Amino acid sequence: MECKRARAYSSSANLGSGFDILSMAHTAFFDTVEICVETKNSENIVIESNSKIPLEPNRNSATYPLVRIMEERGIKASLRVKVIKGIPEGLGLGSSGASATAAVMAFSSLFNLNLSKEDLVRYAMYGEIASSGSPHPDNVAASVFGGVVSVVSVNPVKVVEIPLNYSFNILLFVPLNVHIEEKTKKAREMVPKTVKLSDYINNSRYISSLLIGFVKGERDLIRLGLNDEIVEKARLPLFPYYPKIKEIAIKYDAVGSCVSGAGPSILVLTDKMTDENKIAEEGTKTCNEFNVECEVIKAKIAGGVEVERRN
Repeated sequence: MECKRARAYSSSANLGSGFDILSMAHTAFFDTVEICVETKNSENIVIESNSKIPLEPNRNSATYPLVRIMEERGIKASLRVKVIKGIPEGLGLGSSGASATAAVMAFSSLFNLNLSKEDLVRYAMYGEIASSGSPHPDNVAASVFGGVVSVVSVNPVKVVEIPLNYSFNILLFVPLNVHIEEKTKKAREMVPKTVKLSDYINNSRYISSLLIGFVKGERDLIRLGLNDEIVEKARLPLFPYYPKIKEIAIKYDAVGSCVSGAGPSILVLTDKMTDENKIAEEGTKTCNEFNVECEVIKAKIAGGVEVERRN
């Protein structure tokens, strides 16, 4: 039985005002997907996992992309897909996107498809449809490429890697006792359909500030850029502790802070000027004030999806 295994890292999407555009891959967590071909010239997908995930191929974020690839490319095979979840689900850390990315990469390697990174993103986006009903590209783009990315087009898929000329570390406040059914779907429904022109202008300023800050290595521009007048405000009921955690982060000289994806996790960027211990201590107390138990995870920028070599 021939098998291939791939690993994809967690990610934080949006990065302030970059809704469905920007995302950052980090080493906080990762998912691994192993795909084995049991027989060819038949069509069947059996799913195994260490987590409670859907076992129907069209509803599973790792396997629905495979269904679409096989349909599009006329591939027939009976597959056994093992999804090893390391990324907590429903916490704004790109869990479904990482599973989809790892699955597509393993499948591409197994069938020698040599898919481009853009094609990996395009197919992995089907995993987001299975998970939330919406093919948002930001998390999968970060998991595919690594680093910080901007999705500049979805039809056709075009992803740009953002040069990072400022060195920073990552703190994540990850709520352990928060579970919101169909969280991503609900969070997307909370996004306003229309916005004030002044908010749009402010958000445009934020996203340009963030990108210029990364490229030029300017700390103050990165801090200013990690703000949002529209989506974070609309979703605040999902993470009411966020404003105070952000205030604490800035008080102790973090580079900046924002909501990780659709939340409820919170992303904090730090550097040598930051008092990480104080942020972790007071931020955890803030979570407790809202009856939320937060784990603080330290991480760094991650690379892109990789096929694991078997010993």
